[in-house]
Amino acid sequence: MTASVDGPDLPGAGAPGPVIPVTRPHPSSLILLAAAALSAAASRDGVSLYLACAGLVLAAMAAAPSDLHLLVRRSRWLLLTILLMFGWLTPGTPLAAIPGTTLEGLLLAADYIARLLVALATLALLLRSLDPPQLVAGMRAMLAPIELLGFSRDRIAVRLALTLQEVEAARNGGDGERESGATCLVLTCHVPGTADLLLGVVSAALVLAALLA
Repeated sequence: MTASVDGPDLPGAGAPGPVIPVTRPHPSSLILLAAAALSAAASRDGVSLYLACAGLVLAAMAAAPSDLHLLVRRSRWLLLTILLMFGWLTPGTPLAAIPGTTLEGLLLAADYIARLLVALATLALLLRSLDPPQLVAGMRAMLAPIELLGFSRDRIAVRLALTLQEVEAARNGGDGERESGATCLVLTCHVPGTADLLLGVVSAALVLAALLA
């Protein structure tokens, strides 16, 4: 497996691949924006939470329907468990229309389901925006501080890339180990620009909104 990154060659990764400059926002900026949006939306309560959930789900349905469908399908038992655990096992005001449930329990279930859907919709949009090499490049850039502690972010990036490769191969019905020998991981070489600055400001505003919620 070979890799090209905006830094030193990865230990044991082989000869570096081509360095490809990019003009779009760095993947780390998009990852931070997704995390900030998730925090801001999940910190809401009541109507504002439901509106944020509806907005993100509709955006994911429009931009990343297949990713959202896959994530929701894989989380269906968790969603059902949340509904049953809170709706039927929470003390409160009984609802005659739905035997065994309570009003408080269903409201709690709705809140937790909405927060989970916010997370799934945000992840679906992120997966649609970034392919596996871009995800690795973004995570590698965000791991820069750990090098001050003596850890190698390049090694972590390679392991993350191999994991994503295995997951993608499993989804496509292939053999990740057999295909890994011919795989070249190309990570973006990026100079921060105006788009990254704007995304950073928006992310900071969303984090502030979450802290003040």
